[in-house]
Amino acid sequence: MNVRLIKETRALLPMFAGTLPLIIVPQLIWPPEGFGYFALGVACVVMAGGTFGTEFQNRTISLLLTQPISRTVIWREKMLILGAGILTSLAVLLGCLAVSRPEIGGDVEWLTLALIPLCAFCGAPFYTLVLRQGIGGMVAAVGVPCGILAAYALVVEQLGGNEPAALVTAIVSLLLIYCALVYWQGYAKFKRLEAVDGPSRELSMPAGLEAIFVVPLTKVSSRFHGPFATLLKKEFRLQQISFLLAGVFVLIAVTGFCLAKHYSEVATGIVGGDIFIYALILPLIAGSISVAEERGWGMAEWHLTLPPSSLKQWSAKMLATLSTSLVLGLLLPVAVFLVAGPLFNPSGARTSLPPTFEILRWVLGQVLVTSVAIYAASFAKNTLQAILAALVILVASGGTLWLAAYWVDHIAHAPIPWIGQPHMGEVLMLPLLSAALVLTLCLVQWFAWSNFPRYGLNARRMVIQLAMILLSVWLLAWVFFSALFPPTWN
Repeated sequence: MNVRLIKETRALLPMFAGTLPLIIVPQLIWPPEGFGYFALGVACVVMAGGTFGTEFQNRTISLLLTQPISRTVIWREKMLILGAGILTSLAVLLGCLAVSRPEIGGDVEWLTLALIPLCAFCGAPFYTLVLRQGIGGMVAAVGVPCGILAAYALVVEQLGGNEPAALVTAIVSLLLIYCALVYWQGYAKFKRLEAVDGPSRELSMPAGLEAIFVVPLTKVSSRFHGPFATLLKKEFRLQQISFLLAGVFVLIAVTGFCLAKHYSEVATGIVGGDIFIYALILPLIAGSISVAEERGWGMAEWHLTLPPSSLKQWSAKMLATLSTSLVLGLLLPVAVFLVAGPLFNPSGARTSLPPTFEILRWVLGQVLVTSVAIYAASFAKNTLQAILAALVILVASGGTLWLAAYWVDHIAHAPIPWIGQPHMGEVLMLPLLSAALVLTLCLVQWFAWSNFPRYGLNARRMVIQLAMILLSVWLLAWVFFSALFPPTWN
């Protein structure tokens, strides 16, 4: 095999291995409706954005461009390995669908399964080369086609065109033209790309926006002095991309609100999808960049030589990261949801806040997901690896929960009513669930803190930690289900 192809395969393999459980585990254990499309989209976009994103992050793009090889050959080899990875992910999803749901839907479903990988394959490399960062290219590869489809849907609805066959044909034609254009532009951009040395952030705010938003905040925060205040300002500056994502989220939601009066269905889809995607990715990004960005810059060890102790640095990091995740990742989507309720359903019941235990459960869940991302960043080399590792841990934890429920339901002979209230009622369920979340959170935070002063975590220690996390999740889930549904053992 060509040495360059081996190098590209090794670079793509971690991303392929990280997204594969996201496709397989939920689809075989509990196949939710439409989740296969989402998992396939994540896998394809991550691999497509990482094809050139890893070169920028590892600062090897100049070495790649200065090789005595035609750039056409390099582009062809990279896209060949990327195409093989995407086709393999598609084949895995089709195999899972064949097992869980033998009959796949009609032409629309087949077109969706084909267009998602095609848009990622053609678009993500182009946007990565333009933005010179992998994660930004992934976000653009998702946002641009969705924006094109949303604009087209608005035009069609305004013109009164509602024939399904004509609509599907027009959408397919539009996306095929889009894919051809961005693929050609990506190839042309790579052929005239100039080498850029120096550190490269995976997630950064554009210089113009940074001058508008960060400079005024810097002037305000300059009044706060002291070592701990300086650490907090540094950590919140790391989180600037989280604030940028929050601004984009609010802008999309406001756009949906403006369309609610005349285009209710389109507006509902825009706001609902906006809340779902934002609430899913923000805790992962906020937790990952808090530790992994400094590791990617090679500054993690240097920070440990500062006068403030490592415990004080970790406390500032957790205070900034967890507060950002709670305010931007939980309170902001809840506020948008409460505003959207009466706007989209004016004659319905008024949306009210849930009970105290329910709020506590959501807060603990948000902090736990963010802490998993922080733990993944404590041994990952960059932000993208941390996000993928966090997704794998969360999927593995979901599979562990299912195994615990399966044990209680089938082996201990305590049937679980998967729909409806448990036998012991919600009064017992919420305190037990809160206690389980707190114990898991403490374990994850302890492991993340123990990894923080270390660099180059060995594989044995990492495997032991992951095994202990999954074992603890299984034991806590087993105690939880057994307490709600006492086993008979007969």
